[in-house]
Amino acid sequence: MSSVEAIIDRQVRRWELERKAQEEEKTEVAQRDLRPVITVSRQRGSRGSYIAERIAERFHYTLLHRDLIDYICKSSGYKRRIVASLDQQTRSQLESWFEGVFAGFYVDHSDYSRHLREVIYSISALGGVVVVGRGANLIVGMERGFHVRVVAPRKQRIRNLITYEKLSEAEAGREVEENDRERREFIRKQLGESIDDPLHYDLVINSEAITNETAINIIAIAAMEKFTKLRFARD
Repeated sequence: MSSVEAIIDRQVRRWELERKAQEEEKTEVAQRDLRPVITVSRQRGSRGSYIAERIAERFHYTLLHRDLIDYICKSSGYKRRIVASLDQQTRSQLESWFEGVFAGFYVDHSDYSRHLREVIYSISALGGVVVVGRGANLIVGMERGFHVRVVAPRKQRIRNLITYEKLSEAEAGREVEENDRERREFIRKQLGESIDDPLHYDLVINSEAITNETAINIIAIAAMEKFTKLRFARD
């Protein structure tokens, strides 16, 4: 089993055990213990991936970066196990949501956009993870989870890539430009939205202005405040 498969398998087993516990207990406690998803969108070189990793550690969440999400999307076995971990009400909501999203469109079983939405929606309902990239915030929606975007000026991002990834200045400049273009196009093509619209996030952090530790503390405090509101709204 590869390291990617090990991470996914461990988290899926965790969801399966939580579902089993809920079924056996049949108590309101299990519902109140739901840990909302956190999504992190980041500009290349902004240190957003590092911040996401630290946030996952702070909340004792599993970090799911885009490679892990794409792996799940391609694996029918993992997708089935994740959807099976949902309760019946959430599965019905998922089906209704899909009918609304893809109304009037032909969707092939191999369609990446369909699989991406199904995986992210299911993960957000199960909770307990930090999802990095892949437009997860747009799929989850502002009414569920906590969504942050980490940005920084171009010069700072280039300096970060030179310092932390040992790239040359020319290589770092190309990385910033190409990744900005690719991520912007991915969100536009897959979800029909702008990745730079601040209204798609609960919080936008400029990592040049503050230290990583301060950014992590701000995100944690803001996320907990929103989680409390979401819990009260559900109750």
